[in-house]
Amino acid sequence: MSKLYLYSVISLIGFALTPITIQAQNLPDLGSPGLVIYDRQTEVSLGRAFTKALHTQFNLVNDPETLSYVRRIGHRIASHTHDGRNYRFYVIDDPAINAFAGPDGIIGIHSGLILAAESEDELASVIAHEIAHVTQEHLSRRFEQQNSLNITSFASLLAAILIGSQNPSAGIATIMGTTGLSLQEQLRHSRIHEHEADHQGISLLHRSGYNPYAMADFFGKLAKQYQLSEFRPPEILMTHPVTETRLAQASNRAHQLGTPKDLHDQINLLLIQQRLKKLGQTPTNYVTKETPYTNTINCYKQAIQAQSQQPNCLTDALYQHPNNRLLKTAQILYTESNTQTQLQQLEALHAIYPQDEALLLILARTYQQANLSKKAIRLLEMNRQNLLYQFEVNQELSLLYAQDDQLAEAYFYEASAFFTIGDIDRARYLARLSTKQNPTITSRLKKASSQLISALGLDEKAAE
Repeated sequence: MSKLYLYSVISLIGFALTPITIQAQNLPDLGSPGLVIYDRQTEVSLGRAFTKALHTQFNLVNDPETLSYVRRIGHRIASHTHDGRNYRFYVIDDPAINAFAGPDGIIGIHSGLILAAESEDELASVIAHEIAHVTQEHLSRRFEQQNSLNITSFASLLAAILIGSQNPSAGIATIMGTTGLSLQEQLRHSRIHEHEADHQGISLLHRSGYNPYAMADFFGKLAKQYQLSEFRPPEILMTHPVTETRLAQASNRAHQLGTPKDLHDQINLLLIQQRLKKLGQTPTNYVTKETPYTNTINCYKQAIQAQSQQPNCLTDALYQHPNNRLLKTAQILYTESNTQTQLQQLEALHAIYPQDEALLLILARTYQQANLSKKAIRLLEMNRQNLLYQFEVNQELSLLYAQDDQLAEAYFYEASAFFTIGDIDRARYLARLSTKQNPTITSRLKKASSQLISALGLDEKAAE
């Protein structure tokens, strides 16, 4: 059965009508400025439950360099919101051209959308649009209508609908409730939300140094491409309906702001697209178009696919893009045959970008390959608390300790991983397994994760 978004649920975040909605009569209100917005504590709790659902029920892209790239764009844009939300960015392994905004600033980008974008500005425009759905409180206008569900159930069902990975029909009756607004009123509010997200998103885009025209260009290009197509349009056009009025208003807004100075390397998106194609998890028919960077892209593709030495072409590529992290990392991994030199260069690169989780994991894994597991563990333990995203690093630590037959530590860091995504029950279970393996583990690692121990009630007395 093909995936089908039901707008009556997706409107939870202010998205727009899909064809099946026309059959529905009881449509939930999109909200109005007069609605009481749910409080911050509820939003944070819902965001935590939503994050848990993402990690435990759906396929996420876990390639460190792809995640690092998307998150750099996302946080660069989110830094201009100043709304205090806990913005997080994830890549969903799905060929659909789509994106979504969840509670407490959880933004999801489908891998299919990354492959469909022709520039970083286009990708950034979608991310900015989703961030604007959050800043404009579009989800909060929906939440109080769904008070028959607890937070965990609501977040799980919301994730299923937004990602489109399963048929949500079983929960439709609960989600829709008994509201009786007309279809005309529903559509009016959805268009308001889309225009709000465009307006605010374009401003965020401009302040972040991206081309503000990219939003109208990307949506308009997709709409034109599928206008006369016999195939079903991509989900992003169904959840974000494009009209001539909307495109005109977006272009006018961009014109008012003007084009900022280009601050980013356009080759990065093309390199990341090669990484996604190499992963092979997302079926795609996208082909690499001819660009001024074609030779560099082909060189990078050969290097990451064959993992063979490509010294000449990568050296030439770095001459053109001397500060490009992706090319520099590839050169170190695939052209340097001396392990000690390789590690020294990765250490130097990590020192320049200490907050880059991708470089941290790459360096740790290179230590491990060089039979320096203890050095890898020490590196990750020293840096994990400074990272915004700790799930993957905690899992890496768990794996390293397990391979060294230190099961207490392995369970502890696996518990830490699940704790960071809000899966408290699993975290508590794994943490207690840790203390059973080694009763002194709590006191020994309390400094490393005092928040986990306190939250789970695993103090030193409980460990005994």
